[in-house]
Amino acid sequence: MASKIKSFIKGDQNNKRVKWSLYGRVWREVGKPFWKWLAFGIIFTVLAAGAEAYTITLVQQVVDKAFIGKSMTAIYWLGIQVIMAFGAKGVFTYAKALIMSKGGLLASARLQNKIFSHLTQMNISRFYGDGIGKSLNYFTVQSTAVLNLVTNNIIKVVQNVATLAMTLALMVYYAPQMCLVLLFLTPAIVIPMVLIMRKRRKLSRQSFGIANNVTQQINQTLQGIKTVQAFSAQEREQKNFARVMDDSINNAYKSTQVNALRSPLMEFMISIGLCIAMIMGAHFIADGTITTGDFTAFLLALTAAYKPAKSITSTGDTIQHGLLAAEILFDFLDTKPDIIDLPGAKDIKSKKLSVSFNNVSFEYNENDPVLKNINLTVPSGRVCALVGPSGGGKTTLFNLLMRFYDPQTGKITINKTDIKKYTLKSLRDNIADVSQSVFLFNGTIADNIKYGCPNATDEMVIAAAQAANADEFINEFPNGYDTIVGEGGALLSGGQKQRIAIARAILKDAPILLLDEATSALDTHSEKIIQSTLNKLMRGRTTFVIAHRLSTILDADMICVIKNGKIVETGTDSELYKLNGEYRKLRDIQFKTKPTKKTKK
Repeated sequence: MASKIKSFIKGDQNNKRVKWSLYGRVWREVGKPFWKWLAFGIIFTVLAAGAEAYTITLVQQVVDKAFIGKSMTAIYWLGIQVIMAFGAKGVFTYAKALIMSKGGLLASARLQNKIFSHLTQMNISRFYGDGIGKSLNYFTVQSTAVLNLVTNNIIKVVQNVATLAMTLALMVYYAPQMCLVLLFLTPAIVIPMVLIMRKRRKLSRQSFGIANNVTQQINQTLQGIKTVQAFSAQEREQKNFARVMDDSINNAYKSTQVNALRSPLMEFMISIGLCIAMIMGAHFIADGTITTGDFTAFLLALTAAYKPAKSITSTGDTIQHGLLAAEILFDFLDTKPDIIDLPGAKDIKSKKLSVSFNNVSFEYNENDPVLKNINLTVPSGRVCALVGPSGGGKTTLFNLLMRFYDPQTGKITINKTDIKKYTLKSLRDNIADVSQSVFLFNGTIADNIKYGCPNATDEMVIAAAQAANADEFINEFPNGYDTIVGEGGALLSGGQKQRIAIARAILKDAPILLLDEATSALDTHSEKIIQSTLNKLMRGRTTFVIAHRLSTILDADMICVIKNGKIVETGTDSELYKLNGEYRKLRDIQFKTKPTKKTKK
């Protein structure tokens, strides 16, 4: 045990370098931009500590000059000084609180803006892998703990160290003989505190993982609340939540057990020190070595030193917790997205865009290919329909075209240029998509339609809604286009959300259009109206359509049948029907009508 204590107190040199590196980075990224606020906070903190220490010197004078010396003049003047000292301490403390609050709020906003910016640029695959709950914790658990390092913790350390230094100085000044004896108690206090801090650090590391699990469970349940209730799975989810909460309770209780040892240990050692001090003080007063006032001031300084000494040990735990949070947070901020602009990437200038997939293969999970050697060219302004069984890889083609993912082999080109050579913003600005799972932001209908074109006028928004057959139902709402749609568009029907998404795509006016079951949520009547609108929208645009209702893509310039990640057939409706292959099987399931000869556009 002795060797372990020695090793822990000495510390691993590499670990020390990591800690100092973390301190330095926390300072550079969080503290340095607001150093002026921090500096003034420290100044007022030291002044407040000085005012508190000054009151101890006043007590010594009150005892010796006023009570023993019986000087009424002295007691009046000392009474005024006591009021002034406590008044000054109050002013300095108030000023420190305001300054640190302002600096802390600015630092918090800056750090959370940085986290948010980093999150929005991360690969989509990271969110699916880590879950939303873990990402939310970067804003709450980790960022709060890191901010405490450069706001509350620094001020607490400065305040406690300053107060402790001043009280120790007063103890040495008034009774240096007694201080020498009390020094022997230091190891008995320090070693147990070090062991406690070591245990607390281990529990703090575990607490971050547990916090992630709790947040993830809450977020997942709330996002899927409709599914939970539809399957009457409330009790099951409650058990899952109770399980992660049990882990949280156990961790918190173990932390409490460790923390609870600190206070009685310190109080017991302080009580021993007080006992020794009183016995020694009585001897020193009797032989005239110190005065009664000196002894009183010494006792006050000794008891005043207890609070900052105790606080320093608890602050040490908080600092350890903050460093662990910083390690986790900076590890996240250091992760670089794989999907980035290449050096020299350029913008797409043309409005007539052809798209080619050249020997493209892709897999989400290793050794589980989703697309296999895809070769497909769609000339500018043509419509390409993608049909086939679910899970064949049709939506993945859209994800690759928008560079949410990059293919493992092969390349995708626009106007014969690899899309990796275009800037991501330019690429995605030139693509409009409407999927079967529409997401709307919790804002107004107008804001959601304008999402792809923020500078659009009200007239442009209305025109897009009319083209999408959405204007009529929008105007039935009391607030019209200012109607709030709810989280994810929850206050609208599936068909209403779909039409708003189509209006959004119409307003974006991009040269490449991706339609993934865009009319799947519409009734037959609305589908016919919207299909007519989409046909107009597709004119002159390079369009990819995923459809299970073959009636919506019979007039496509080319139809690709995708099965098991491969394009197995390509041609027009009439050409594929004659092949008597996969497409004909799909067509015969839905209707028996023979195709008419396609006329050239």
